[in-house]
Amino acid sequence: MFGTMRADKKMQWLVLLCGLVLLASCKGKDPSWMSVQQKAEDTLILKNGSMVQGVIVEENKDRVTIRIKGGEIGFPLADVAQVRRGEKLVKTADGIQSAYAPSEKDAPYPRVYLKDGRVASGSQISKEGGTFYLKQALKEGGNISFGFDTDKVEKVELWPPPSDDHLNKDFKQLRGLNLKYSFKKPPYYVVSTVESSDLVLYFKTLQQFYADFSMRFLEFIDTEKPAPALGVVIFGDYNDFLKYAGLPKGTNMAGFYMPDKKYLVLFNVKEIDRVRFFVARAEYIEKSIGDVKTRAELYSGTASAGKWAYYDFVEKIQFKFEADRVRLEGWARDRTMETLRHEAGHQLFDLLGIDSGGVYRGAWLSEGLAEYVSTDPIGGINHERLTFLKEELEAGHHLMPLQYLMSIPNGAGIRKLQDPTYTLLGYAQSWGLVHFLMERYSKQFSGYIRAVMSVGKDYNAQKDSALLEKHVGKSVKELDAEYEKYIRNIVAAMRDSVEDEIRRLLQKA
Repeated sequence: MFGTMRADKKMQWLVLLCGLVLLASCKGKDPSWMSVQQKAEDTLILKNGSMVQGVIVEENKDRVTIRIKGGEIGFPLADVAQVRRGEKLVKTADGIQSAYAPSEKDAPYPRVYLKDGRVASGSQISKEGGTFYLKQALKEGGNISFGFDTDKVEKVELWPPPSDDHLNKDFKQLRGLNLKYSFKKPPYYVVSTVESSDLVLYFKTLQQFYADFSMRFLEFIDTEKPAPALGVVIFGDYNDFLKYAGLPKGTNMAGFYMPDKKYLVLFNVKEIDRVRFFVARAEYIEKSIGDVKTRAELYSGTASAGKWAYYDFVEKIQFKFEADRVRLEGWARDRTMETLRHEAGHQLFDLLGIDSGGVYRGAWLSEGLAEYVSTDPIGGINHERLTFLKEELEAGHHLMPLQYLMSIPNGAGIRKLQDPTYTLLGYAQSWGLVHFLMERYSKQFSGYIRAVMSVGKDYNAQKDSALLEKHVGKSVKELDAEYEKYIRNIVAAMRDSVEDEIRRLLQKA
């Protein structure tokens, strides 16, 4: 690999405007520079993705100078990814070629979308550490690679948008039902009865999740194998969701992924009866108070002197109900978006072969990865799960031993635990364990995941524990002690941040 992209404004300016600069610098010089293009055989490949071709006239430990049509130009060696001598790689008349596609529609795949609005493309993509590398094939044979720092990349697109040809036939039948809305922006195809304003938000959540996931887990993606179309069903009515899923009333399940059919089924938490009741009640009260305020404004009787004090009083009540309603609606939307990311995580990890319905997977890995990607941004602190762990620890309880947690199979394994508290603890600890391994043993955990992707049908919980121990280099028992300490430290930091916020608010009061 040849280094990383650097946002060196001065260097970019030189590359983009060097034609004008060099013409000005060549006044009064020998016109022999006009024959440079005919004999140009040296190429500088720059770290910003551009190539400059001409004849290298000077090179030292700090700088390389190349003569092109228009004169000579020098580049700091730190800005040069590679020097190719004796090769004609650029076909343009001025000897300058940019790595960026002239327009998005003309760019081949894979693509790297930069935050400054440019699009870089190539024939292959990879990621090493904090850098994405695009490899471009040269017509003369061979390849060149350009690096782009992750913090300058907005998203990557690995393949052209997939069509819906390979969507599951059951999902296609759902699209033909009386579902009110239908959205498609590949790879996602969504059908729903959710009101449009909420659905647009959820659809954007899916799009952003897919982009973030592709960047975060590129190392596990077979970029030679295009992704299929992804189906999503979002019910606006909780009872319709339960009926479709065959679930009993009162279940706390907000969505699920169907590995055999490859699509997601969810519902809008905002449409739970209790949420709808409180929202409708708040809206009714807000309207009623609005009517009272109007009457107060119009009142001109004997007590009119005090009407504005009364007006302010009822307005404060109205604001409180409005705030409570907005807070409740926000909570419901956030819960739905979190569920979207969790279940979409199951879907993508399954397509990668990491989360599998056909070969044994531990619930800790399956649910832990889904919880890990459910946060925005991916890999952040899952406050709901951490709060539960905090409450358990502060109640004097110990965490579930990893030896036991890792023996629970995926699927309905965690939900089948007899004690509901243990079910919640199982989800919370699965998130915590994956977060711990991602933070403390990232490289080793990546090696374990790659190995899991190729295990056979005889894989089981014992082999899973042994495989993790092999890659991390520690026994599960040793990891258990280190993991609990890690969780306790995060809980303590969470408690400190809350106390700091309370102190700050008290000081302002």
